[in-house]
Amino acid sequence: MSLSFQVSLFLVVLFAAAAVALSVYIYRHTVPVVSRLQRNVLIVLRSLAFTLTLVAMFEPLLTLTSSTEERPAVAVLVDNSLSMSHADRTVKRDSAVTSLLSGSSFASLESNASLQLLKFSYAASPLSRDSLRMDGGSTNISSAIQSAVKETPAALQSIILITDGNYNAGPNPLYDAERSRIPIFTVGVGDTAEQNDLSVSKLITNSIGYVDASIPVDAVITSSGIPATTVTVSLLEEGKKVDEKTVTLSSAESGIAETPVQFSYTPRNDGVKKLTVRIPALDNESTAKNNSRSALVKILKSKMNIVVIAGAPGPDVSAVMQSLNNDKNISPALFVQLPSGELKTTSDAPSLNQSLSTADCAVLIGFPAPQSTSHVMQTVASAVRSRQLSLLFIAGRLIDLQKLKELEPLLPFTITGNRADEQTILAHLIPQHKYHALAQVDAERFPSFAWEKLPPVYAALQSFSAKPEAQTLLGVKIQGVTLQNPLLVTRSIANTKSLAILGYGIHRWKLLAGAGDETRDVFDAWFSALVRWLATHDQDSRLKVEPSKALYSQGEPVEFTGEVYSENFQPVDNTDLQLSIRTLNGEHVATVAMRSIGSGRYEGSTTGMNEGEYIYRASSLIDGDTLATTSGRFSVGEQSIEFAETKMNKSLLQQIASKSGGMYADAAQFDSLMQKILSRPEMKQREKIHTSEFELWNLPAYLSAIILLFATEWFLRKRWGML
Repeated sequence: MSLSFQVSLFLVVLFAAAAVALSVYIYRHTVPVVSRLQRNVLIVLRSLAFTLTLVAMFEPLLTLTSSTEERPAVAVLVDNSLSMSHADRTVKRDSAVTSLLSGSSFASLESNASLQLLKFSYAASPLSRDSLRMDGGSTNISSAIQSAVKETPAALQSIILITDGNYNAGPNPLYDAERSRIPIFTVGVGDTAEQNDLSVSKLITNSIGYVDASIPVDAVITSSGIPATTVTVSLLEEGKKVDEKTVTLSSAESGIAETPVQFSYTPRNDGVKKLTVRIPALDNESTAKNNSRSALVKILKSKMNIVVIAGAPGPDVSAVMQSLNNDKNISPALFVQLPSGELKTTSDAPSLNQSLSTADCAVLIGFPAPQSTSHVMQTVASAVRSRQLSLLFIAGRLIDLQKLKELEPLLPFTITGNRADEQTILAHLIPQHKYHALAQVDAERFPSFAWEKLPPVYAALQSFSAKPEAQTLLGVKIQGVTLQNPLLVTRSIANTKSLAILGYGIHRWKLLAGAGDETRDVFDAWFSALVRWLATHDQDSRLKVEPSKALYSQGEPVEFTGEVYSENFQPVDNTDLQLSIRTLNGEHVATVAMRSIGSGRYEGSTTGMNEGEYIYRASSLIDGDTLATTSGRFSVGEQSIEFAETKMNKSLLQQIASKSGGMYADAAQFDSLMQKILSRPEMKQREKIHTSEFELWNLPAYLSAIILLFATEWFLRKRWGML
């Protein structure tokens, strides 16, 4: 404890002495005369009151110091994912972990450090050693390390990570190890040798298919530690076998072998279908939990009906029709405007009105033209409004801008001026939309593709601008200069979709680009994707609720996002959006109340879902009335992700330890590792100094003491008749 002042101690003592002297002088004679004892009491009270008052001017500061012994903090992260229940050739992983946590070395660590025990799979949570179960559906080591740093005290000195190292969720934990200010000591549990195992390591198929139209289902069978053998691979739809193939697996006794298997799946009815590729378990397999893999496919009723209306014949029309005809899942109907205003089509095609009544999308190429009649335009506008028909607009050299204004409310752009001179332009990908599905081209087929590699097309600049709610995916570049003019614009409000290509001569992208290896067939693939996006509709245009993914691991939170719109497609924020989850046989499982996050968007989640297939139904209510409903499906328990790799990833654990300044040890070396950790200088108990400072002159108690002294003096003087 110490007391300090803003001036020298000599000056403080001098003022205190002056206060005492003044008090003695005041009470040298009293009226009436009192006893010596009474006079001394009054002198003491007055001296203390004067001294405290004078000393307050020098801002006295009282400092109190104490010390305590502080133990270093250690975070222990234990992997409780499903892969930790695996039994290797030499060890059962969960038993090994239990043995480590109950051993004498861990007890010694616990007595010398402040432990924070955490278990982790998808996320980290407090660990009770008596109830440790290896049942997590995924492994996120990165999240576990971040949680350890965030949830443990500032005195954290070490992180101990007990795992098999097979992470399958979150970013690479090496990034966290490099940034960590805390050394990470990794303990590898499991066998580093390849296990005797057979697994379905990959399953690739289309996310959307059509009734009676076959789609490819490609799988990869991975084997390790298994001699050459023949197995039967089955393709199942909703658990029922629809196809099977017998394949011969190469010998994998000294390594890993991969065998591709191809199926052709033809759905017979629409809906969301779960496809599963399964292989039988072998007698000497280490686990059969990775012998199947599933995917959900949305099956639509039939081919997409596309109506193409052209203002005049031309090369763009030919290019579009060739691309549509090349897609076996698209049935196009072409109507071309003649100079007389009459629409020409094939002899067996129905009328425009009939075609639009069954169409999934309408494509306008250079339409309306000067010869376009109001009747045809009204027919198109009526179909788009009444059926919420998706619309694709492609500009043309002879387009009539005045007539186009009649269709402007249906399009994602506005007409900003009269037609300008024709310019040669290049497509420019807008950076913030480079990952948009409509701005991308199949990366596997066209790995070197870039929009700037396509030949130039034509545009009438200063004629169009994107609407505020629309997205400009492609812009315009002239002679290396990027302009603000839009080239590819899209708008999606609830289930109403529209898209515009505000340039013409796009046949050059098909014909001239076809001469280069990097751009050959790009146009067909991209244009087909545009039409598919436009032609695919959700169940309810005013309500959209989707899970973040179709297949969840067991124990992983199931997350939903939603959008709600009013009858005029304005975002609704005040609705009560409830989501009911049931099993396929109708048993109610959970109810999720989704919360608004603004602009008509909602989010919600639920946990604790058991393995199985689920359907959900979402309803938006306002004042008890149902605004809209929608439904969907998802699956929980695709556990093969945890058993995709059966050996311990020792290399990763060694790198995590090295990059963070820690050490690696196998489970058998755990005792030695604990001794090394405890011998580190930072693991010694430290004396922690606690210092508290009090500004006495600013404390209410200090002022109260001065008032009390003066009040006591006044009370005694009155009592003794001195007032």
